[in-house]
Amino acid sequence: MNPFLNPRIIIPFINNYIQDPKRLERLNPKELEKYRDKALKKIFSKAYKVPVYKNKYKKSGINPNDIQGIKDIIKLPFISRQDLSENYPDGVVSPDFDLDKGHIICTGGTTTKYCCNSGSDPVCTYTDTPSLLRGSIITTRENRFHNLNMRNTRFAHIGNFNPYKFDEVFEKNVIKYAKTFVSFDNYYNIQASNKTHEIIEKLETFKPDVIISYPAIFQDMAYLKRKGFGNNVKPKLLFVGGAMLDNYTRNYVETAFNCRMFNTYSSCESGAEIAFECTEGNWHIHSDFFHLEAVDENMELVNPGERGRLVITKLWGTGTPIIRYTGMEDWITLGNGEKCSCGLKSPIFGRPVEGRILSNIHLPDGRSIPPSQFLYITDVLNKLKTFKVKKYQIIQNTIDEIDILIEIDEDQRNKEPSFNEISEKIKKIYKENIGTNVKLNIKEVNKIEDDTETGKPAPLVVSNINTIESCKRKCK
Repeated sequence: MNPFLNPRIIIPFINNYIQDPKRLERLNPKELEKYRDKALKKIFSKAYKVPVYKNKYKKSGINPNDIQGIKDIIKLPFISRQDLSENYPDGVVSPDFDLDKGHIICTGGTTTKYCCNSGSDPVCTYTDTPSLLRGSIITTRENRFHNLNMRNTRFAHIGNFNPYKFDEVFEKNVIKYAKTFVSFDNYYNIQASNKTHEIIEKLETFKPDVIISYPAIFQDMAYLKRKGFGNNVKPKLLFVGGAMLDNYTRNYVETAFNCRMFNTYSSCESGAEIAFECTEGNWHIHSDFFHLEAVDENMELVNPGERGRLVITKLWGTGTPIIRYTGMEDWITLGNGEKCSCGLKSPIFGRPVEGRILSNIHLPDGRSIPPSQFLYITDVLNKLKTFKVKKYQIIQNTIDEIDILIEIDEDQRNKEPSFNEISEKIKKIYKENIGTNVKLNIKEVNKIEDDTETGKPAPLVVSNINTIESCKRKCK
């Protein structure tokens, strides 16, 4: 049956579509906090029926009436990737959740174990059609901010449409049925694993106003744009997510497409975008949909303005609850109530999301550097004002040896600056920042390969060392 013919699905969706997009602007701080308190109580009551949560709560002495609002959330234990993975499938949903009507969404995995509870296995969670619909409303909020009319704007989404990935699940269970009532001629999905030439050709025909994809996909397309391909691909805006965006790639892409690029922040577990970048460069948090915390290496809350490990609570949805979940493994810095000049009232991050904890670079002197802070190479390339580097990747092999792989644009090989000059300046800046106890290898490669395990383009920073010994934080 088409879910859009079910009054129990479509009526709440219409109501949420009217109420959700402007909630952060409509409610004053006290009203918003009251809304968040009520949302958490509702989600907590559902979680208390879910075995993985119920068992943890009982062991911690938490009773159903102990949580009356957001201020009480610190009483709850953390939930890790390992917790969800080990209890899947029956243990991650309540007994009354119909698994046959639920939809499975899985994250990617990596091959390396980084610490005692940071497993490499994919995490699979359950959602349902009403939850998918509710999450899509967040995008409506962001589009309104950017003055994008959903009916008249042509959107091209280059994503991961493999089985059990969010893009595929949403396409199969929402868009497929919505097409019966609404035209999707202005929305075009493309598999990110397609060859870049094929993607450009499809975009040439579709002529999108907005393109949504990963940083590396944009970089590959920008490379072809510089070679004369895709002359009719002239978007007004680019939305990027799914991986860390560095300043060099942003500059490389924005110059090629002659338009601005904005970050979005989401995950498979979140079921929707957690935050988005505004025109002033600040990342605004959808605080009516999510509660975010940041903790240190001992899993203690850090102060606003201090970097910490993300702990996320999802304040909506059905299926697998996400409450005080540590499994996204991202570095974040929460703001201290700062206001953004763009006009939005939503809270902002103190600084952009800084990449995965699992990609931290660990140095012999004991320092652990987040991936976003280790991209000194971007300073070199931007100062040299060159787009000679098509792509790069940083790989830590051991505690005292790091490779920097570089793809060179063959058409610019004989132009200044030379590869040797670029290499020497890169070595110099890294020596200044990380010292002389680390061997740095600058290697030119023909191609930086995509990550075959996650189905995503290659990450900018990869750490192959076993950090169990160097990781000092306590996993819980």
